[in-house]
Amino acid sequence: MDHPNLQAELAHDHLSTFKRTLTGILSTTLAERTFAQIIDGLPTRDDVGYFPTYSQEIRDNAASSAEAMGAARRLREHFNTYTTLVDAKLAQAYQDASPGSGEFYLRLLELLAVACHDIAALVYVDTQPGLRRAGQSLEQRLAALEGRPTDLMHEDYYDLQQYPKGVGDVVGYWAEYHLFGGVVLFDRGESGTGCKRAFLHPVGGFRIFQLSDSQIQQFVEYVQRLVEVPEDTQAQPPFPFSAEKYTYRVDPFDAMALGIYRDRYERIIPRDRPARCVQRLADFPELQDAMVQINRDDSGE
Repeated sequence: MDHPNLQAELAHDHLSTFKRTLTGILSTTLAERTFAQIIDGLPTRDDVGYFPTYSQEIRDNAASSAEAMGAARRLREHFNTYTTLVDAKLAQAYQDASPGSGEFYLRLLELLAVACHDIAALVYVDTQPGLRRAGQSLEQRLAALEGRPTDLMHEDYYDLQQYPKGVGDVVGYWAEYHLFGGVVLFDRGESGTGCKRAFLHPVGGFRIFQLSDSQIQQFVEYVQRLVEVPEDTQAQPPFPFSAEKYTYRVDPFDAMALGIYRDRYERIIPRDRPARCVQRLADFPELQDAMVQINRDDSGE
């Protein structure tokens, strides 16, 4: 992956907006908690995110260690270094978008998601096996994982054999879920490189959902607010997002065929549609409304 010198590649307004927004996201308590779990090498039981059942080790991990929390806070000193770790093609696409346009904010969101993902992957590589696992032998660590590449994993993003950073990318997708509400995807259109609509892929078997106009507007207002205030001023980002009730949803099996993804290598789609024994009612709001109405009719209301 080609990492350009952003100082040279991006115009001042583009660069300052990206750096200010990335720093704002990474300076939150949520980011601190997310990176602390990576540094510990073990998610907390409330933040694991994807296991219907999980190991006793995770069940007993109520909070990240004080050492990991401190290390996560110190990461902020290196944010300016991390902002240079951006793919050249993504930087150029962001540079080509007119400031203030819809494409500008979608390309900015893309750049932010990739930057947060890559930072999480770097932190994982630099700190593995993690503070919670430091005293364990390789055999003990492998036994605790029970065949998983890592405990820091989104259940749909684990095809590490085709990821540029291997397990680091698995951890990066997990971090995206915590920071944004899901892995950040886009409508790539026929070209495969477009950025028409933004989507999130949550955990827990829920369908991929489109960010609504109001959610995109919340993001725009957050960016604009950060740009207008002094750099030491904190503002709470609108993330993580969750699906609005009637938003457009896509089954993960169909997403790539519809051009909804970030990178083609992120998931291997099975040849046959997986059978799902359980459907999330929240993913089908019309059915949910119908069941509410049936219950009301049965109760005589």
